[in-house]
Amino acid sequence: MSFTPPHCPNQKCHSNSGHPFLWRKRGSYPRKCDGRRVQRFHCIICQKGFSTQSFRLDYRLKLLRIQSQVFKLFCSKVTQRQSARIVEVDRKTIAHRLLLLSTHCRDFHQQQLLRVKQDGGLGNVIFQLDEMESFEGDRRICPVTIPVLIERNSYFVIHAESADLPARGHLTPFHKARKISYETLHGKRRSGSRKAVKNTLEKLNSFAFGIIDIQSDRKRTYKSLARQLFGDRLGMHHAISSADPRIPGSILFPINQTLAMLRDGVSRLVRRSWGNAKKRFSIDRHLWIWMAWRNYVRGITVVNTEETPAMVVGVSEKQWKVADFLRWRVFPASFFGQSNPTNWARVR
Repeated sequence: MSFTPPHCPNQKCHSNSGHPFLWRKRGSYPRKCDGRRVQRFHCIICQKGFSTQSFRLDYRLKLLRIQSQVFKLFCSKVTQRQSARIVEVDRKTIAHRLLLLSTHCRDFHQQQLLRVKQDGGLGNVIFQLDEMESFEGDRRICPVTIPVLIERNSYFVIHAESADLPARGHLTPFHKARKISYETLHGKRRSGSRKAVKNTLEKLNSFAFGIIDIQSDRKRTYKSLARQLFGDRLGMHHAISSADPRIPGSILFPINQTLAMLRDGVSRLVRRSWGNAKKRFSIDRHLWIWMAWRNYVRGITVVNTEETPAMVVGVSEKQWKVADFLRWRVFPASFFGQSNPTNWARVR
């Protein structure tokens, strides 16, 4: 298949800041890991060489066979250690793929939202917001909150991130001693819930326009932050009691089901298991992978398997196969020194 490089992969090349991109072919070579022949190119502007492989997600990777499998395992409630056993690789290889895949999923998701914003955004939709709790290292000493924002009708996950919570109260003498030891090393834990919810709501500006309608429980932080961020753009903020039955047909059923699926699919969020996160940043990395799988790969329901949440909400035009989703790198807007989504390069 013929390949045309969309831009120079050298970030310092002047062609990435508005100058014309001029290139020419310069031979090819076979890859040792799979025997595939790769076309080489030469950038006339910066005089740097590159190849087709420079635009692929498996750039400089040798174990190509595990890429799709590891992605699926990360969304199937399988821990890193067990994933390493299943695909028969070192645990450090799985940890490296977690970083690689999470960065790719994050950049891809942000790219899609910026394109929607450029096309005029989405209107006449309702968003739902709620938080779930987990922990890092110790359930009593290091709890964590995870605000999640979705579009109600499509179950499209807009954003999710983790934040610290203070240590639990009514601790046993054993846990009190552990708390003192932890605070001596790391300081007292403060609640980051408000900041995380604010960051999550700010993501609505990535593709929403006009009046914004939000549904959530009755936590006061949600309403105050929504008014602060959206002002007159905030339409209906329907606050429902969290004590209401969480059954199909209830108003908050979509967000409650999403949180249940998130806890079931991400090994770090499963209650009372050995798979809990040791560090909070690992939760954020794992969340990006699960969100990409939920939004762009998995069908919206077990019955409707050919239509994804991204297709229903209008963010994506097709259902992505795992192999296609993991084939090409996403170059973020920061690579080009500006936030113009038209310069985000993804080879189709």
